[in-house]
Amino acid sequence: MLLIAVVDDDPKDAALLKEQVENYCKLSDHAAMINVFHDGLDLIRSTENHDIVFLDIQMGKLDGLETARFIRKINKDTILIFVTNMAQFAIKGYEVDALDFILKPPSMASITYVMDKAMKRLDGGMSKAQFSLKTSEGTISLSANEIAYVEVFDHNLVYHTTRGEYTVRGRLGDVIEKLNPDHFVMCNRSFIVNLRHVSNVQSDYLMIGNMRISISKSHRKELMKRFSSFLGDSL
Repeated sequence: MLLIAVVDDDPKDAALLKEQVENYCKLSDHAAMINVFHDGLDLIRSTENHDIVFLDIQMGKLDGLETARFIRKINKDTILIFVTNMAQFAIKGYEVDALDFILKPPSMASITYVMDKAMKRLDGGMSKAQFSLKTSEGTISLSANEIAYVEVFDHNLVYHTTRGEYTVRGRLGDVIEKLNPDHFVMCNRSFIVNLRHVSNVQSDYLMIGNMRISISKSHRKELMKRFSSFLGDSL
């Protein structure tokens, strides 16, 4: 059974969202228990380990982003979906590895879209979405979405992530096999990039933040194909 949380300080909005998620679960034949919380603190204080959490970004006592940060400290697997009146607030969702966001008032189509994504991750994506890195400082547990890119440097692998850089021993070929091919692609023989973090692609380079990474001729066609496909799936 799925355990789902709806967190919204507006009772009417929370009730509507709960009803829509219930409808989705009935139509898709998924058994689910849906808990409603009207404050982020109430969710944090609860003892349940939710599979999916819908979070209103703008709340009084503790906003959705701060609530998400608390959740991530204790559970890196919970699927987070932000609910907001304004899309620009949802951009910060990448800081806490949010799956997606929906706009208020949510339509049944938007609920279906994000729930389909969530179910896909729960059903088959988690083995590729979570893995561990053995560093000199200990074992680090990472979500794949936190990885911006991986590079070969001085016979080591350097993982550039939203939490910092981690250097480990290994082969780039082994890494690419563990990652979702819909999101990760090699752009040359020394770099694997996460398409979720790519802001710009040109014929011979791409940008991740301020980092310019070259695209080799041998990888150009496949990268362009994957990037176009990724953009289409993200719309």
